[in-house]
Amino acid sequence: MKNKSSSIPVAMVMRKFYCYHCGERLVRTPRTKIIRRGDPDYKKHSRIGHTHMIGDVVLTEYDFKCPNCDKIIGFDEQRVMEKIQKHVEKYTLSQAEIDENIENAKASLEKEKKRTNIIVTVVSIAVVIFAIYLGCKTENFSFKFYF
Repeated sequence: MKNKSSSIPVAMVMRKFYCYHCGERLVRTPRTKIIRRGDPDYKKHSRIGHTHMIGDVVLTEYDFKCPNCDKIIGFDEQRVMEKIQKHVEKYTLSQAEIDENIENAKASLEKEKKRTNIIVTVVSIAVVIFAIYLGCKTENFSFKFYF
């Protein structure tokens, strides 16, 4: 029995990305691999919600491919290059520009990730507090969570 799992970051769908070699707009391409029951990553990918899948998992992830130069670029690598492209204000980058700006771009992405995690945590806490508040407002003071 084969189960399907797919992961695509929201930014990959919502933004336009450009090749840092030639400046051409990048195209999403699927990359499929089968994760068998004995593989080390099986536990990580065999869960949907709170239930475990039975059998192999067909995992589909996405990369970028340049239609002009046929270079395949991973999402994380492209996010770093996107930061550099915005900083130097052009799509095509020389190796000197990449070397000069790569550390700042990686640091900026780490700050973004931390900021996003803090926002998600604060919003989650606010939702829980609001749910408790609504539960306490009822006459019988029972906590009811509808998730």
